[in-house]
Amino acid sequence: HLNLLDHYDETDNNIDMEEQNANKDRIIEVLRSFDIEISSIKASVGPTVTLYKVKLAEGVRIAQVKRLEDDIAMVMNSKGVRVVPLLDSIGIEVPNTTTSVVALRKVLSSQAFKNAKMELPVALGLTVSKEPLFIDIQNMPHLLIAGATGTGKSVGLNAIIASLLLTKHPSELKFVMVD
Repeated sequence: HLNLLDHYDETDNNIDMEEQNANKDRIIEVLRSFDIEISSIKASVGPTVTLYKVKLAEGVRIAQVKRLEDDIAMVMNSKGVRVVPLLDSIGIEVPNTTTSVVALRKVLSSQAFKNAKMELPVALGLTVSKEPLFIDIQNMPHLLIAGATGTGKSVGLNAIIASLLLTKHPSELKFVMVD
């Protein structure tokens, strides 16, 4: 039952408006220094990263901005920055200086997770827009979890195991694990 999982109070450790505006200004500054003009920039604050949605000026290609990831990260004084294409703009993901706890219990108890029709449901966390993120691992006959030290491999594996144990009856689930 979900009561087995720890309950965390709703705490929003979101970045403040001053930091958000400073980051916007830095992004605009670094893009302009490479002759890349933008028409607008908006921020969506997530639990661990803030997504800056940047509308590029007419004629600017996404590849031009993608090549600047390291330069943007240096100006933002951040470990890493990710540039992702969006529907009508590009997204620049910048890690938050303070992160929020994403409780597995909250994702598993969400209506979206409860209403999903999946054979082997796994809750992974929250998206940048704070929507529950979950997958059906039935569609993944082989799963390799890899990454650098401290990137959350064990946390991810624990989320997979807990999701399956909390959503399936023991008669429906058997584990074979190889390390």
